[in-house]
Amino acid sequence: MNIQEYISSGIVESYVLGLASNEERTEFEQLCATHAELRQAREAFEKSLEEHALDTAMPAPAGLKKQIWSELSLAGSASSPLSTEKKDGQSIPLTPVRKLSVASFLAAASIILLLGSTLLNFYFYNKYKSSIAKLDEMIASNQQFAASNNAMQTRLQQYETSLNLIKDTNMAVIAMKGQAIAPQSLTTLYWNRQTKDVYLLVNALPRAAEGKQYQLWAIVDGKPVSAGLLDIHSTEGLVKMSNVVKAQAFAITLEKQGGSQTPTVPIYVMGQIQSSLLLLFLFQMG
Repeated sequence: MNIQEYISSGIVESYVLGLASNEERTEFEQLCATHAELRQAREAFEKSLEEHALDTAMPAPAGLKKQIWSELSLAGSASSPLSTEKKDGQSIPLTPVRKLSVASFLAAASIILLLGSTLLNFYFYNKYKSSIAKLDEMIASNQQFAASNNAMQTRLQQYETSLNLIKDTNMAVIAMKGQAIAPQSLTTLYWNRQTKDVYLLVNALPRAAEGKQYQLWAIVDGKPVSAGLLDIHSTEGLVKMSNVVKAQAFAITLEKQGGSQTPTVPIYVMGQIQSSLLLLFLFQMG
């Protein structure tokens, strides 16, 4: 256990102020027996409470001493310590009346003031803890909102970048349609004829099996050339693939994780720039 974190949790204050549960008190007392820094923290907090109570104690009002002595004198003259009371014809001595000293009265008043001050300290301390908890909650909420806002801004920037790429007049758009193994599949390839950049938009592809990964191929002079790997589970918007200088068609196959040197049939999607059955045959045969 990190004893400093334990002290910072507020357990010392809860224990001294009597707010801790029985389990917390038992644990605290056991740890105090083995950790000197915990005992020092408890003693420091107790001392601070005493100092605060003394600092905030109210002095007795002026004239209080004189008033007390006056009332005690009247009480003393009204009932004598040697007075007796007759009962059934017999005199019974009464218990002598004891006079309270001013010091005792002032000590009692000081104790009452100390208790009142302590109760006020408990009240304001609990208010302070509640305010701190609400402040922490507001800070966490603001941080979460800021993170969500940043993520949204990043996504909007990605969409704006993708839109600008698509609007480029040098961009060739190639629809790659699903083949026999996955007829519902569809991806869209954007190939910049000037910069040779290749971007891929995954419209629909089956989830890759464990240990498998999709790979994009460009058909160059009748031979397949790898144009990069694709992780569709972490893909949003356009994905930058490897540049392709020239190609007659593009296709996607499902390969082992990390890719392959040559494509594996079957083909999931394919799109041709120039219609040619011969190219398709050569690609499928590898």
